[in-house]
Amino acid sequence: MPEDRFRVVVLDDYERFCASVPAYEEAAGLADISVVERKLTTDEEWSAAVGDAHAVVLMRERSAFREREFALAPSLRFISQIGRGIPHLDLAEATRRGIVVSCTPNDSGASTVELTWALLLALARQIPSVGQGMRDGAWPPAVGMLLEGRTLGVIGLGRIGTKVARIARAFDMSVVAAGKTLTDERAAEAGARRVSLDTLLEESDIVSVHSRLNAETKGLIGRPELERMKPDALLINTARGPIISEEALIESLRQGHPGGVALDVYDEEPLPADHPLRGFDNVILASHRGYAVDRILHQRYQAAFTNVIRFIEGAPVDVINPEAVSPSPSGRGSG
Repeated sequence: MPEDRFRVVVLDDYERFCASVPAYEEAAGLADISVVERKLTTDEEWSAAVGDAHAVVLMRERSAFREREFALAPSLRFISQIGRGIPHLDLAEATRRGIVVSCTPNDSGASTVELTWALLLALARQIPSVGQGMRDGAWPPAVGMLLEGRTLGVIGLGRIGTKVARIARAFDMSVVAAGKTLTDERAAEAGARRVSLDTLLEESDIVSVHSRLNAETKGLIGRPELERMKPDALLINTARGPIISEEALIESLRQGHPGGVALDVYDEEPLPADHPLRGFDNVILASHRGYAVDRILHQRYQAAFTNVIRFIEGAPVDVINPEAVSPSPSGRGSG
């Protein structure tokens, strides 16, 4: 590999999707690209993968990039972040090191809305366990939950939560919503009634979490909150794992409530093979599939590699730390 050749590493391409977008081919004409399809864990793995990289493409929040990772990537000049959520990325440290960070636009959230309802319906009608029973030769007598007339509680009535709430009306459900900045007017526009979090947990037959993860929402649903829920209520989280205390949830499930749980997000991802959540029959587990659909992955990888190309050309775009950009005729000298 020529010493002056720009080097790009794509991390955590679990779906093996990134090379399918046109911008990947264009970027490959300007740089040497290597793709990592599994999570890196040890210093040795990180150093071998990114030690000589000039740029990395980060898929969402799959890998943390903080002081340790920066130290293992001494040649790094640019990060192309897919999406705009960066709790995994130490932006201040990147800026201090002169590493430019660009993001891609958010999507409409429709894919996460669709997954939320897929999980909700699968949980309400016990579809995974019934399906497994049928494959085992049984005729499972599972009794499902009728949605009509039930109450859906939406925690976080933003871009995604609003759409989830509106769909509930098509099932003739009542909707209550809670959020720190939520107003009566915004709730009404989504067909919901604004209530406190405690009231939502007490009244809802199904609780769906759609809050942003931040210092205030981390652990928002803990032991006291789980105890407020109806014993047979269903709980769904397609937002971020740490919003619900995993320790409290596991303890609660061992005690027989809530009635069912569906999760797409976790404190640690990928979820360890021996994790206790894998052992409950009334828990549906998805592998953070909320955004992982063909159209969204195509849009995001296309935008991410376009950002790489623009950086190499010396005209970075969608930069979220402009103070890290130094005047240069070429991306090779940026930072």
